[in-house]
Amino acid sequence: MCAPVIAAGISAVASVGMGIYSGQQQASMAAAQMQQAVQQQQTQVAMQNRQAMQQQRTANQQMQMQRTQQLQSQRLQQQQQFSQQQFQMQQTSQSQALQAQQLSSQQQFQMQQNAAQMKQAADLQFQQQQLSVQQQQKSLRFQQEQNAASRNLQIQQMNAQLADKYTQQREAVKAERIQLMKKNEVDKRVFQDSRETAERQKDLNAEEANRVYSAEQVKLEGKRREAAFEAQSILAKSIGAKGQILASGRVGQSVGILANDVERQAGIQKAQQTAMLESDRVAAIIGMDNAMQANKNADAQAEASVGFDPTMPYLPSMPQVPTFVGFEIPK
Repeated sequence: MCAPVIAAGISAVASVGMGIYSGQQQASMAAAQMQQAVQQQQTQVAMQNRQAMQQQRTANQQMQMQRTQQLQSQRLQQQQQFSQQQFQMQQTSQSQALQAQQLSSQQQFQMQQNAAQMKQAADLQFQQQQLSVQQQQKSLRFQQEQNAASRNLQIQQMNAQLADKYTQQREAVKAERIQLMKKNEVDKRVFQDSRETAERQKDLNAEEANRVYSAEQVKLEGKRREAAFEAQSILAKSIGAKGQILASGRVGQSVGILANDVERQAGIQKAQQTAMLESDRVAAIIGMDNAMQANKNADAQAEASVGFDPTMPYLPSMPQVPTFVGFEIPK
């Protein structure tokens, strides 16, 4: 079918080649005819390919069906063979199970007899061992009790020694504490007595200083009064002397000179009196200062005679309670 198409195409091409000179129209017609022939050829090839593929697919399906039928037949044969083998195996298993059950019954009976004999022998041996262990335990317990009693006696003696030593130490500390407290009380009384004596001495010193101070004040006051009386006397004498001069009847400068001399003499006496009073005042102040200084010195001596104020003494601590050893209890 393809050969005639190719021959027609070749003839057309030849005719076209030969008639090129006939013009462009003939060439175009030839090309169109050639393209149409090629398209027809491609269409035929495609249809042939589809037909070949359809035939191949049909052949594959038939082969698949044949294989499936063969597999089903083989499976059916295998199932029949397996059923026959299983039936034979069940019969064989039942026979073997019956034989095994009979053999197991015989072996179990034999084992029960052997177990009973072994249990009897084991019970007898256990009783003998238990009796031996009980005897050993009694002997060991008796020995432990004796050892524990001996150790407990030693522990009791040791604890008694610890208790005696603790009591002695406690009594010694108590006695030392009592002695320290008594000494502290004596020191307290001595300090208190010396403090009271010093305070009394300071009071006496203050009284003596006050007495000297008062005496100096009285003495100074007397000097002041004497000075006041003396000033009045000087003033009176000055006035009298001036009166005598004026009464003498003198005139001229001599009267003024004499009057001035009287005033000068009165001023000198007054200045002397003031200086003496100031000296007495200074002497009184010095006497009072001396009394005050003597009072301070006497107070310092009184304070120096006072001892130190005793504080609470350091008391020794009580001994710790000893750790007693516990008694041993045998297990």
